[in-house]
Amino acid sequence: MRRICNYSISKESIEDMIQAKRFNPCLEITFRDRSGQHTHKLMAGYNDGLDVYREGSETYILITNPRLGYIGLEVFEGPGKTGEIFVEEHQVKETLGREDLAPFNAIKRLREHTI
Repeated sequence: MRRICNYSISKESIEDMIQAKRFNPCLEITFRDRSGQHTHKLMAGYNDGLDVYREGSETYILITNPRLGYIGLEVFEGPGKTGEIFVEEHQVKETLGREDLAPFNAIKRLREHTI
């Protein structure tokens, strides 16, 4: 699994927001690797921390917010989302085994639970 450090975050276009029937624009992440350019729409909030990793054709985006205590994982293959999980503060220790895991290890444990 390779960490992606060079990425950009932007808000989706107003047209995409209206088409998706959202009241606020979601965030889009864009990065380039050996297989080309990738853009994904995220469920992350504007104040969330992101850790991005690639393994094969899959992109793993770990979303954390220590202030609010939640953690989430979105998994993409190609342009489509293949799985996600959102864990609230009181479930983090139960799901991960401990609260202070490195992002790489948190992704490995959360991907077992993605839907």
